[in-house]
Amino acid sequence: MKAQYSLLVLLAILFASCDKYLDLEPENTLVEDKVFEKFSTAESAVAGTYHLLFSAATVDYVMTEATSPTCEYSSGAGRTYDEINNGAVLPEDPNLQKIYESYYAALVQANLLLYKIPELGQYEEADMKQHMAEAKFIRAYSYLRLLAWYGDGALMNQLQKDGVVLYLEHYDGFDRDKDIRPRNTNEEVYEQIIKDLEEAITDLPEPSAQSDVENRVSRANKATCEALLVRTYMYMRDYANALTHADQFMTYTGYELEDDVLSIFPPNPNGEVIPFSSEHVFGFPVSSNGGNWQFGGNSIYYIYNNFWYSDALISTFSDTDLRKSELMNPINNDGEVIYVTNKYPNRNGRDNMTMMRLPEVLLSKAEAMARTSSSATQDMVDLLNDIHLRANPGTPGYTPDDFTTTGDFIDRVLLERSKEFAFEGFTRFDQLRTDRPLYNPELPDNKKVFPIPLREIQISNGVVKQNEGYTSN
Repeated sequence: MKAQYSLLVLLAILFASCDKYLDLEPENTLVEDKVFEKFSTAESAVAGTYHLLFSAATVDYVMTEATSPTCEYSSGAGRTYDEINNGAVLPEDPNLQKIYESYYAALVQANLLLYKIPELGQYEEADMKQHMAEAKFIRAYSYLRLLAWYGDGALMNQLQKDGVVLYLEHYDGFDRDKDIRPRNTNEEVYEQIIKDLEEAITDLPEPSAQSDVENRVSRANKATCEALLVRTYMYMRDYANALTHADQFMTYTGYELEDDVLSIFPPNPNGEVIPFSSEHVFGFPVSSNGGNWQFGGNSIYYIYNNFWYSDALISTFSDTDLRKSELMNPINNDGEVIYVTNKYPNRNGRDNMTMMRLPEVLLSKAEAMARTSSSATQDMVDLLNDIHLRANPGTPGYTPDDFTTTGDFIDRVLLERSKEFAFEGFTRFDQLRTDRPLYNPELPDNKKVFPIPLREIQISNGVVKQNEGYTSN
């Protein structure tokens, strides 16, 4: 991660936001002192940092599905998926390099904000603190994604193994003595993610009113950080802390489950501006980018039918499940009926990009309760029913008597997660954190993490060590 991001690059990005709230007029003349001096230009710098996170998310969103057992893909979808699923992917694969570099680009930009705003900012202190808190959220999100892909055993409860390299300073040109450093442990990276999020919560606002859903979803607030802490602790298998933060998230009002699943992922054939739903926690409002096509769409093109639900997952849906009847499209594929998702229906990728939704917090809370309890309780079953009955209205729902053990209940929650979040960009990581198989059930554990890109090994002269499963490649 040695590429330098100069002020010129920053300026090219910061006025090119994909977020509606960041439609700001550029200044005529800008130098670094002026960028961070006043609120309007610093706000634009924050916009550019969100845009870098969005750009990173477009790179790896689909890959989490194509390497999971809930998805099948066509032969034309890409050779890299086959190589990953067969354990044959190489450290020099350009797709893996791109994921790595894209998230580091976002967090390097976040570091710039954290360094320059307190040094140069001359606007309201509360606004400066909020901008820095948003930078910490972006850095935490980036590191969690990097750790999930590249941390050796990071999702398999192997906290002392190598994670990724922590860069927490402003990058101001390559310095061999400072910038060549070994990978931090998974535990150290998790600790930094948690630290960033807990510090960010202090200076971020509470979620905005229901009438301002787009602004609430498109930038970090206190609830957004709580939701990401829930995900982080679930990845760490620290269920007590996951439950604590799920409870804290639930203290914020305004997040509600939609009755109609099409309100979450509405039809959008013409690429029109579509609103976020009341259950969206974090996402990128691609559709409201003012017609600005310069920076492209979300790169999620499920509508081209190259990816579809696996037969194993389809068999778990009832025919009346709204997630099947409303959010799937059966098509003929060489004489075989396959089901493709309608979650991203625009052919040009102009749908809003979902990153976190309320059902994730609810099901995580139910699972965490079960993993810290001796039996299924009505409270945890109610959380499961919130999601299950929304998709299956008119059915009786579950009772505690339906589950002999908490293990039975957890299995049902995990199945509900697989059905609810298929094709939403994190199925792979749910599989890994719960010791369930990936696309290839025979894939050895040391191939369930990506190799560190070869370029990073070479630049560091071997100081950055390769993951165990790829040391003989």
